[in-house]
Amino acid sequence: MQVLFTNWLGQLSLLVIVTLVMSGAHRLLKQHWPAGLLVIDVWPPLLIIFTHFLTMQATESSIVPYEMLSLMILGIGITVLEVLQRGEILYGRFFRLYWRTCDLITILVYLIALVSYIVAKVGP
Repeated sequence: MQVLFTNWLGQLSLLVIVTLVMSGAHRLLKQHWPAGLLVIDVWPPLLIIFTHFLTMQATESSIVPYEMLSLMILGIGITVLEVLQRGEILYGRFFRLYWRTCDLITILVYLIALVSYIVAKVGP
C-alpha cells in the first residue's frame, strides 16, 4: 500500500481505481446518488496526500502547508466576494464553489509537483 502513495505511477493508478469505483457506484445508485456530487469531488484529499509524497521525494520539504494555507485564504476570499456581490452567503452555493475551486487548485498543484518530481529525477 505504501508504494501506491509514494510512487507517482501508483498514485495515478489509485486515482484511476477510485474514479472507476465511484463511476460504478454512481451507475448502480443513480436514484440514491447525491445530485451535485461528481467523481472529481473525492480527489482533493488524495491529491493533497500525493502532493506531499512527491514534493518530499523531489525536495527536502513539502509544499502541502502552503497549499493548505492558500486554500484557507481562498475560502476567506470567496466568502468576502459572496458578501460583496450578493449581500448574503448561501451555504450550498458557497461550498459548491469553494470545493470545485479546491478541486482545480489541488489538481494544478499536484501536476506541478509531478513535473518537479520528474525534473528532479531526470536532472543531474
